[in-house]
Amino acid sequence: MEVGQWIHTKYMGKHDCIGFITSIYPDFQRCKLRVTQCANHPRMKWLEISFDDVIHDNEDLTRTELNSLIDLALATYDKDWFEKLIALSE
Repeated sequence: MEVGQWIHTKYMGKHDCIGFITSIYPDFQRCKLRVTQCANHPRMKWLEISFDDVIHDNEDLTRTELNSLIDLALATYDKDWFEKLIALSE
Protein backbone atom coordinates (compact mmCIF):
# COMPACT_ATOMS: atom_id res chain seq x y z
CA MET A 1 0.00 0.00 0.00
CA GLU A 2 1.22 3.47 -0.93
CA VAL A 3 -0.15 6.98 -0.86
CA GLY A 4 -1.51 7.67 -4.33
CA GLN A 5 -2.33 4.06 -5.09
CA TRP A 6 -5.74 3.57 -6.71
CA ILE A 7 -8.01 1.25 -4.74
CA HIS A 8 -11.21 -0.64 -5.46
CA THR A 9 -13.29 -1.60 -2.42
CA LYS A 10 -16.82 -2.54 -1.40
CA TYR A 11 -18.42 -0.02 0.96
CA MET A 12 -20.45 -1.90 3.58
CA GLY A 13 -19.55 -5.07 1.69
CA LYS A 14 -21.77 -4.36 -1.29
CA HIS A 15 -21.26 -0.93 -2.90
CA ASP A 16 -18.38 -0.63 -5.37
CA CYS A 17 -16.16 2.37 -4.62
CA ILE A 18 -13.00 3.56 -6.34
CA GLY A 19 -10.49 6.10 -5.12
CA PHE A 20 -6.89 6.69 -4.16
CA ILE A 21 -5.05 6.40 -0.87
CA THR A 22 -4.31 9.68 0.89
CA SER A 23 -3.07 8.32 4.25
CA ILE A 24 -1.84 5.01 5.58
CA TYR A 25 -2.11 3.82 9.19
CA PRO A 26 0.13 0.72 9.27
CA ASP A 27 -0.26 0.15 13.01
CA PHE A 28 -4.00 -0.29 12.51
CA GLN A 29 -3.81 -1.95 9.05
CA ARG A 30 -6.06 0.81 7.64
CA CYS A 31 -5.90 3.53 5.03
CA LYS A 32 -7.83 6.68 4.16
CA LEU A 33 -9.30 6.76 0.70
CA ARG A 34 -10.34 9.80 -1.37
CA VAL A 35 -13.39 8.41 -3.15
CA THR A 36 -13.68 9.38 -6.81
CA GLN A 37 -16.49 7.01 -7.76
CA CYS A 38 -19.21 5.24 -5.76
CA ALA A 39 -22.34 4.48 -7.79
CA ASN A 40 -24.83 4.09 -4.92
CA HIS A 41 -23.34 6.92 -2.84
CA PRO A 42 -22.32 9.64 -5.35
CA ARG A 43 -21.74 12.28 -2.65
CA MET A 44 -19.25 10.16 -0.71
CA LYS A 45 -15.84 11.81 -0.61
CA TRP A 46 -13.80 9.85 1.97
CA LEU A 47 -13.58 6.33 3.36
CA GLU A 48 -11.32 4.76 5.93
CA ILE A 49 -10.91 1.07 5.19
CA SER A 50 -9.04 -1.96 6.41
CA PHE A 51 -6.23 -3.26 4.22
CA ASP A 52 -8.27 -6.47 3.99
CA ASP A 53 -11.14 -4.59 2.30
CA VAL A 54 -9.03 -3.71 -0.74
CA ILE A 55 -9.99 -5.54 -3.92
CA HIS A 56 -6.80 -6.03 -5.90
CA ASP A 57 -7.25 -5.15 -9.55
CA ASN A 58 -4.34 -5.69 -11.87
CA GLU A 59 -4.94 -2.57 -13.92
CA ASP A 60 -2.27 0.06 -14.44
CA LEU A 61 -3.01 3.75 -14.09
CA THR A 62 -4.23 5.48 -17.20
CA ARG A 63 -2.36 8.57 -18.35
CA THR A 64 -5.26 10.76 -17.18
CA GLU A 65 -5.28 9.16 -13.70
CA LEU A 66 -1.52 9.55 -13.41
CA ASN A 67 -1.71 13.22 -14.46
CA SER A 68 -4.44 13.83 -11.86
CA LEU A 69 -2.28 12.31 -9.14
CA ILE A 70 0.70 14.39 -10.23
CA ASP A 71 -1.47 17.51 -9.98
CA LEU A 72 -2.59 16.45 -6.50
CA ALA A 73 0.99 15.85 -5.38
CA LEU A 74 1.92 19.33 -6.60
CA ALA A 75 -1.09 20.90 -4.90
CA THR A 76 -0.21 19.25 -1.57
CA TYR A 77 3.53 20.03 -1.91
CA ASP A 78 4.37 16.32 -1.52
CA LYS A 79 7.77 16.14 -3.19
CA ASP A 80 8.41 12.43 -2.52
CA TRP A 81 5.04 11.37 -3.92
CA PHE A 82 5.51 13.68 -6.91
CA GLU A 83 8.88 12.10 -7.70
CA LYS A 84 7.41 8.58 -7.46
CA LEU A 85 4.62 9.53 -9.84
CA ILE A 86 7.02 11.10 -12.32
CA ALA A 87 9.09 7.90 -12.25
CA LEU A 88 5.94 5.91 -13.07
CA SER A 89 5.17 8.18 -16.01
CA GLU A 90 8.53 7.60 -17.71
